[in-house]
Amino acid sequence: MADRTAPRARPGRKAPAGTTKRTKKTLGDDFLDAVRADFRAHGAGVIAAVRADKPDQYLKIVQSVLPKDLHVSIDHLETLSDDEIRRRIRGLEAVLGPFGDQPGGTPPLSGAAAGTGPKTQD
Repeated sequence: MADRTAPRARPGRKAPAGTTKRTKKTLGDDFLDAVRADFRAHGAGVIAAVRADKPDQYLKIVQSVLPKDLHVSIDHLETLSDDEIRRRIRGLEAVLGPFGDQPGGTPPLSGAAAGTGPKTQD
């Protein structure tokens, strides 16, 4: 019995060069145009509904648009020296100082930033 699922070429006839690729590109472009139009009309609402109703599907969508070789580096405080942590705390306090309750907007340095916090062994 012959396999009827495989496409058959007609004897003596060939498709013009590039026709198949051009057809696929046109169909792909048309499809993406339709998706863009649909997204512009309904995108934000649908995304919110998917996030609320199907969070697993939402995460799959997010994952599908992220680069495959995404490397995330997390700065671990364990790798920093006590002096470096103090410098970072002082920097944060300097930035947040104007929002403090102290006169002049400068809060006193915390124990850790002042170097008076609990001593740990390095």
